[in-house]
Amino acid sequence: MKTLVIKIGTSTLVRSGAIDDQFLRDLARQIATLKREDWQCVVVTSGAVRAGLNVLGRERAQNLAEKQAAAAIGQSLLMRAYRRALGEEELHVAQMLLTRADLGDRRRFLNARHTANQLFAWGVVPVINENDTVSTEEIRVGDNDTLAALSGLVVGADKVLLLSDVDGFYLPGKDAPEARIQTISAEIEAAAGGAGSIGGTGGMRTKLEAARISTRAGAELVIAQGRAHDIILRVARSEEVGTRFLASVEDRLNARKSWLAHGRRVEGTLVLNPRARLALVERGSSLLPVGIERIEGEFGNGALVSVRDEKGEIGRGVVRFSGEELRRIAGRKSGELAQVLGREVAPEAIHRDEFSLS
Repeated sequence: MKTLVIKIGTSTLVRSGAIDDQFLRDLARQIATLKREDWQCVVVTSGAVRAGLNVLGRERAQNLAEKQAAAAIGQSLLMRAYRRALGEEELHVAQMLLTRADLGDRRRFLNARHTANQLFAWGVVPVINENDTVSTEEIRVGDNDTLAALSGLVVGADKVLLLSDVDGFYLPGKDAPEARIQTISAEIEAAAGGAGSIGGTGGMRTKLEAARISTRAGAELVIAQGRAHDIILRVARSEEVGTRFLASVEDRLNARKSWLAHGRRVEGTLVLNPRARLALVERGSSLLPVGIERIEGEFGNGALVSVRDEKGEIGRGVVRFSGEELRRIAGRKSGELAQVLGREVAPEAIHRDEFSLS
């Protein structure tokens, strides 16, 4: 079966501060139709904070504690609304609350995948949201566009659909959104806007990052107007609606390297000398300490780091040394490492199996 991740933004889901039950009924109808066409659907939903604030008669959350408390109130209201709407189509729903820490830990990431697969086997629709009631800035994904793309990695999605209050991705001076985008070029990057609506946390920048994650994992990502007629059915059937970011072919990453590149939070940076790029990019070699010029940040053994040189980011990988140890051995040949560190060590700073090109 094919798998579709549907992200619903706050501006699409909420009307006059409250969850729009009619919108959810229409969503349920389309999901039920797709299930009959051999699609598995996952919903990544916003709206818990807004629903909680509406109950309290508050316009907005002033700080993280208020946001977490509003989410605690709104989550149950949100799930009740989904359960009622999908129940009318004889569909069951299950809530999955995730944080960046869940997605960044390989075992927890795979546990989330196993849970989703079992729900699919039972014919249940997973409804995913960030666990705002416990998330702090350090462990938050931060926006549901990125969460939708990461959820696509969890479930092995074929398509990711971002339902929004815009028709697609617009380039400056254009009256219509781009129909298809094959490559996220510098022009596309420059055209991405900033913050989103008052109730949400996303914008075109987060949608572009979601597109980068999804397409490199082999999934098409679509940005479309969330309240257009039968928009979910039309996207699943590959009609030309919204903006389609086409799945990568040449630089597609396998499942594990997609997780390495995007599932974990970057904790530091390794800056390389000019010769090291050639070994990593063209020869597919591991990164040796001799190629490292500078280390930025404090991190431990096993951290995910960005690897770059004067031209920009080359990729991301899992280091075999702490930042402090790398500062001691940066620029040194493999035969010198044991003497500097006082123990026998593997020669690679990052093994090629633990490295993903950008």
